[in-house]
Amino acid sequence: MADGASVEIPADLAQLAQEKGFPPDLLKRALALFPPDIIKGQIAAQQTVNVEEAEKFISEQERIRAGGEINIPPELAQVAAAHGWPEALLKRALALGAGADMLVHQINSGIRPEQAERFIEQQERAREVGLAATLDLSWMKVPTEWGIRVRPGKKGLTVGSINVGTYADIPDIWPYRTEMPRGAYPLPGVPSMGYSIYEKAELWADNAADLYEEAIQRRWRPATDIPWATIEPLPDVVEKAMCQVCTYLCEKALVAGDVVGKWLPEMSYGYHEVKLYLSCAEFDVARQFEVFRKRAMSNGGGMGMQSPGYFHRALIDARTWTEASAILHLLSNSFLMGVYQVGEYAARSPAESMIFRFCMQDVARQMAYGIQHLKYFLTRHQDRRLEVHNYLNKGEAIFAYEEERDVPLREALIILLGGGIQKDQLVDGARKLEYFRARWVRDYVARLAAAGLPERRDKLHPSLRKYVPQPAEAA
Repeated sequence: MADGASVEIPADLAQLAQEKGFPPDLLKRALALFPPDIIKGQIAAQQTVNVEEAEKFISEQERIRAGGEINIPPELAQVAAAHGWPEALLKRALALGAGADMLVHQINSGIRPEQAERFIEQQERAREVGLAATLDLSWMKVPTEWGIRVRPGKKGLTVGSINVGTYADIPDIWPYRTEMPRGAYPLPGVPSMGYSIYEKAELWADNAADLYEEAIQRRWRPATDIPWATIEPLPDVVEKAMCQVCTYLCEKALVAGDVVGKWLPEMSYGYHEVKLYLSCAEFDVARQFEVFRKRAMSNGGGMGMQSPGYFHRALIDARTWTEASAILHLLSNSFLMGVYQVGEYAARSPAESMIFRFCMQDVARQMAYGIQHLKYFLTRHQDRRLEVHNYLNKGEAIFAYEEERDVPLREALIILLGGGIQKDQLVDGARKLEYFRARWVRDYVARLAAAGLPERRDKLHPSLRKYVPQPAEAA
C-alpha cells in the first residue's frame, strides 16, 4: 500500500472534495488505492459524501490490499447463490473495489457469472500493468427512473405499453435539441442537431404509437403477396387506362414520400411515437410506388402521361407540418382513397383487387394520423382555426384547378369504370365516377368533422361543396 502522506492531490479534485465535504486525509488514502478520475467521478455523483461509509469502504480496501481475508456480506452471498455466482468470483470482484450493493444490483439485473468473469479478468490484468484498477461507474448513478419492468400484454410489448412511470411524461415543449431519447439523462455540451419542431401540438397524435404497431404488423410485400399470375390480357384501351392510373398513383406516392421525408428531420426526439409511425408511412408510400409501377409493366402495358403537378407544389411548399399534414393526410389522401376504391371496384383480376385493398389499408392509417393530429392541434390552438381553414382553402383551390386539367386521369377512370370507349360504356363510366367523386368528398368532410372542423362543410371550395348535402332550412 502506498504511503498516503506522500500522495499529491490534484487541484480540481481537492476543490471538489472540499465542496462535497470529503476530508483531505481520507482523500489521500483513496488516491493510494484508486486513480484520481475514478475518485472524482464517485464524489461528483453524490450530493454530499457520507464520510462514515467512505471511511468504511477505504479501510476495507486497505485491509484487502494488505492481504487480509475478503468477507462476503450475507445479503450478497444469498443473492449470488440464487443466481449461480461462485464465491471465488465474488471475492475477486470485491478485491477490485466493487461495492456489495453494486454487485447485488448487477446480479439481480441478469448479468451471468461468465460475463462477470471476463470483465473481472480484464480489470485484474489492467491492475497488473498499472492501469485503472476499476471502472468509473458514475454513469450508473444518473437520476433516471430504475425498477421499470414492463410485461407484454395481449398485443405483445408495444411502443405504447412501455410508456410507464416518468417515461410516460410527454412534455408540451421538448427542451433538448439533440437526439437524446426521451427519459435519458442529458449530457451537457452535446451540439444541437437543428430540429425546428419542439412543441407537442405541432406534430402529436394520440394514436401514433398504435398506428406504428399496426403498420409494422400489417406490412405486405408486392413481390410475393400479390398474385401477379392472375393478371390476364385486357383490351388495349382498358390496359392503357389502368397504366395511366398507375402512373398517377406512382407520382402521388413519390410526392407523399418527399413531403414526409422533408419534415421528419425537423421533429425532435421527445415525440418518438410520431417519428416512428411516419417512418413507417414513408415505407408505405415507397411500397405503393413499387406496386403500381409493377402493375403498369406486368401486362404488356407501360407508364402513361405525367400529371400537371400543380397540387404537388401545394404539398411541398407547406410552411408548417400541420399545414402539410392537413393537405396531405386529409385532402389528398381522401381523394387517393377514392381512386383506390375505383380501382378495387373496376379490378379485372385478383391481383388488381388485392393491390388496391392493401393500399387502402395503408392510406387509412395515414388519414387516421392526420385526423388525430389536427384534432390535437386544434384543442391546443383554438385561436388558429382560421389559419387551418386557410390551409385548406389554398389546398382545395389548387386541387380543383389540377383536377380540371388532368384530363388523362379523369378519362382513364371513366374507361375503367365503364369497361371501354363505346358510348354506352363512357356514359356508364362517367356516371359511376360521379358517384365515387361524391363519396370521397363526403368522406373528406366527415374526416374534417372528426378532426374538430365540422364547420368546414360550409367553407368548401365550390367544386367540392356541391357534393355535400346541405342542411334543410328551418320552416
